[in-house]
Amino acid sequence: MLTPSPQDLRVALARYADARIEDARRSTDATARAVEDATYTLCVMTGTRDIPQALHIADTMLGMRTPASPAAGPHQDLQQDDSLQAA
Repeated sequence: MLTPSPQDLRVALARYADARIEDARRSTDATARAVEDATYTLCVMTGTRDIPQALHIADTMLGMRTPASPAAGPHQDLQQDDSLQAA
């Protein structure tokens, strides 16, 4: 199984959540189909057969992701421009 990128997983999770919300608000054939499509996508991406397991695996996969340099702070790559500092 190929491991999906974190961005792809987040997009799939958001699509699933949006489809479920829309289907709960106003259920139509189209909203039900959107939930089925989003469910299928998440199951394929996570290598599972049901949505509870797919959601669990997706959360686990996203939780395992760590920054390339854990010691790096959130603003480490920002450089301070001395010419912009007030005297």
